[in-house]
Amino acid sequence: MVGVPLGLVLCGAALYLALQELIPAPFCLLVAFGGICVYIWGCAALANAKGYSTAIVLTVILGVVFPAVVLLVLPDKNKIHKRRSRGEP
Repeated sequence: MVGVPLGLVLCGAALYLALQELIPAPFCLLVAFGGICVYIWGCAALANAKGYSTAIVLTVILGVVFPAVVLLVLPDKNKIHKRRSRGEP
């Protein structure tokens, strides 16, 4: 789950640095590309952890935040639905 927010922060930082002209444009593009790669990796790891195919990350073409929102809303397929009684350890 670390990759999703880290990727978004890197993309946001690259955008901020580009708009403020604090670093050269090629470096901003490099940081943004790295952020997108980390974000997609994080979404793929989240999909895998929740029991879904990593192909769901391809929904990134519909919007950058779309895969993360979809993955957070979808139920966890790996979750055990057993309830323990209060007396059991």
